[in-house]
Amino acid sequence: MCTVYLGLDIGGANLKAVALSYSDGKTRIVGSIRRYHPIWIRGIESLKLELENIKRELVDTSSRYAVGVTMTAELSDIFRTKTEGVETITKLVESIYSDATARYYVTVDGSLVEAEKVLLDPIKVAAANWAASGWLLERECSRLNLGNILFIDIGSTTTTIIPIVNCRVRVRGYTDPEKLVYGELVYTGILRGNVATVVDRVPYKGYYARVSSERFALMGDVHLVLGYISNKEYTTETADGRGTSLEEAVARLSRLPCADQNMLGFREIVEIARYIYEKQIERIFDALMQIRSWLVSQNIDLDTFTVVTAGIGEYLAVEACKRAGFTKAISIDEILSAEIAGVLPAYASALMVAEKISGARRP
Repeated sequence: MCTVYLGLDIGGANLKAVALSYSDGKTRIVGSIRRYHPIWIRGIESLKLELENIKRELVDTSSRYAVGVTMTAELSDIFRTKTEGVETITKLVESIYSDATARYYVTVDGSLVEAEKVLLDPIKVAAANWAASGWLLERECSRLNLGNILFIDIGSTTTTIIPIVNCRVRVRGYTDPEKLVYGELVYTGILRGNVATVVDRVPYKGYYARVSSERFALMGDVHLVLGYISNKEYTTETADGRGTSLEEAVARLSRLPCADQNMLGFREIVEIARYIYEKQIERIFDALMQIRSWLVSQNIDLDTFTVVTAGIGEYLAVEACKRAGFTKAISIDEILSAEIAGVLPAYASALMVAEKISGARRP
């Protein structure tokens, strides 16, 4: 009998899901979903509806299925505390997927636990999506005999960096605050960040103008204007609530130095975008150098590392790594021979459950 394993990555801004089928000793990808869902805007009831939609789209409930979950939505300020967030999300999953043969939650130490243990120690599953990715990378590292990996996942909002030494995850931080301290988490991504958190000034007619701290433009505007993403890939809400055309992105960026399109020409705004892009790379570069400094202090040869990239911002990861001195980089899609870079923690969560229940390996 075919069993389906559903992996869920429940984020504050995006919902990601991957379904794997396992039959006759073979695993294959049935389908995947990446859906923008700002929980702080749409609320808990909307999250419930979306999780139900995912179930309808990816699961044949007449067959056996199991669920693996990782989450980051608990950080949203719709919840008073992370504990409240984890508990709320867990109870939703338990209710919606109650007919699953099993429901497991990924912990920060890379293991799977059931809801009962989640509710006893909620923080252990908070923001554990990186641990699911790390679990998968350890196995791929061994399979491909890569030795040392630096994994970089750049999404719409954040950048996750995971050093893997001798095919074992070698992080120093396990919670979000710890990861921010150790350079393993950088709050910058391709779409959602307020540009004013990346720069405090921009080039303006041969000078530098300080920028307004208002939410005039987002990083999606920068990457759109520079041609790194299309307007269809700009999937989040915009700063002014208008559309995602090039003209609208240009207008938003012109507001940063409290100007507008009548005061700044298109080419001037492109140069402003280029400056912001470089400063964003610099933030990731700084984190990479912090990690390099720590690794070399442990007598680890940095020349042995292969950078593995994932997320919708892979191109940014490649650029930052070059500047930080890493010479070998490969996309997770190339390693796995599947287009799952944008939903990797969900894919890994599904595979973790498949291995636990059936002894299945990746496709």
